[in-house]
Amino acid sequence: MKLVLNTLFILLISTSTFAQLQWESRASLPNFGRHAATSFEINGKIYVGLGRRGDGVYMSDFWEYNPQTDIWTQKASYPGGARFIPTGFSINGKGYICLGYTSGGIATSNLYEYDPNTDMWTAKTSFPGGARYGASAFVIGDTAYVGTGTCGGTSCHKNDFWMYVPSTNAWTQKANFPGGNSINVLGFSIGSKGYFGNTTTYSTGTYSPSNNFWEYNPSTNTWSSIASMPGSARRITSAFVYSGDAYVGCGTNSGSPVSTFLNDFYVYSPGSNSWSYQTSNSSYRSKIDTELFCIGDSTVFSVGGYSSSGSHSNVWQLKLNSDTCDYYDTTFINDTTFISIYDTTFTTVFDTSNVIINDTIYTNITTYDTTFTYQIDTIYQTIFDTVTTYINDTVYHYVNVAVEDTLIVNLYDPGCGNIQHKIYPNPSSDFVYLSSNSYECYPNAEVEFINALGQILQTHPYNELVTIDVRGYARSTYLLRLKAENGSTIFAKKIVIK
Repeated sequence: MKLVLNTLFILLISTSTFAQLQWESRASLPNFGRHAATSFEINGKIYVGLGRRGDGVYMSDFWEYNPQTDIWTQKASYPGGARFIPTGFSINGKGYICLGYTSGGIATSNLYEYDPNTDMWTAKTSFPGGARYGASAFVIGDTAYVGTGTCGGTSCHKNDFWMYVPSTNAWTQKANFPGGNSINVLGFSIGSKGYFGNTTTYSTGTYSPSNNFWEYNPSTNTWSSIASMPGSARRITSAFVYSGDAYVGCGTNSGSPVSTFLNDFYVYSPGSNSWSYQTSNSSYRSKIDTELFCIGDSTVFSVGGYSSSGSHSNVWQLKLNSDTCDYYDTTFINDTTFISIYDTTFTTVFDTSNVIINDTIYTNITTYDTTFTYQIDTIYQTIFDTVTTYINDTVYHYVNVAVEDTLIVNLYDPGCGNIQHKIYPNPSSDFVYLSSNSYECYPNAEVEFINALGQILQTHPYNELVTIDVRGYARSTYLLRLKAENGSTIFAKKIVIK
């Protein structure tokens, strides 16, 4: 069989960024979903551990994520034991975890230092302000600042504030936080200043959220009130700092127990002392207590959290420089290279001819065929601006795939009986839905969307109806996998993107 490729390239040019925060799924955190964990970043790698699983089990395990490979690696467990709402930070290539609440109901004050080069923990001077959990921290230069939290119950929330210097292994008390006795305060730093806000205070049986924020100046040891975050008051929020601005979002605007979950963000610009609003794409789940990171002021990740479906293991990467105002340059490039394909199995075919595309940000390759195809190269190619880029021709191999419009998956569970799942439409070009008549039988399960290389492209909490947005993916065969809380596969089925 001879195949001739005549390809039309549509060049899509971006003129602005961040109309909406576009989050893309990455490899999930292993060993169950969790929340009230702690984390830090060292040399471009993310470290996450401790916290509590959806079934209430407290954790002491510790994991390293490499964004370059999208791989998680387990590291030495935290030597202080399982902890709930501990406090973490990193300074000069070392990580630090302190405080927290044990599975035995005891607040703690100890501090451990983690060295990623040796994968070893070392005990350091304990926090002198007394045992507590739910404290908050930020780092300025080579110094950490830790404060607030509770020693247990509702009667001992704190507003004290302490400085820790790793080089001297010493703590020094600083000016108290003016926002009152609080727990789950949001902390971050921008340049030489630190910030606390979105406090949770307790009064007369009620946990109350707040939109107030304060700035801390370490050179004068003083706090000053800054512009309050717009919108409804919220708590248990998260933040990352990108290009000198703080993105504060997720969380809840309800008391305890949490009844609402959010996924939008407000952006604080310290230069103007003002806030702006940013929404997230619909696939990014509304949640509280997610861990957010900005690596090298260029790559942002969101790990874990908690929502109405329980504790999360989902990992999301923020797609920076999202297109918001586009125009089209209809540049035509013709390739008449003949490629021979002799069989009907999945075969890699190499084409040594090149198509040269100059100064292109985004290329949408449109081809004309009437069957489902397996593509060695993806249909969507990202090409960096200001350089000449060479891209190998996309090679098509025709494969017959017989799939009904709705795929029925029947399971039997001794405790639940017959369970029916429907995957539809299949094939699809925009959305794929997974429905279940008894999703409660698999608590904290997750649905994964996986490509032919085994890469997890999306992860969703399992519930009565799961929606998977497949727009923008190459036409090919993919895998939809339902994974149990313990990591085992309940079922895995092929779906086709047409």
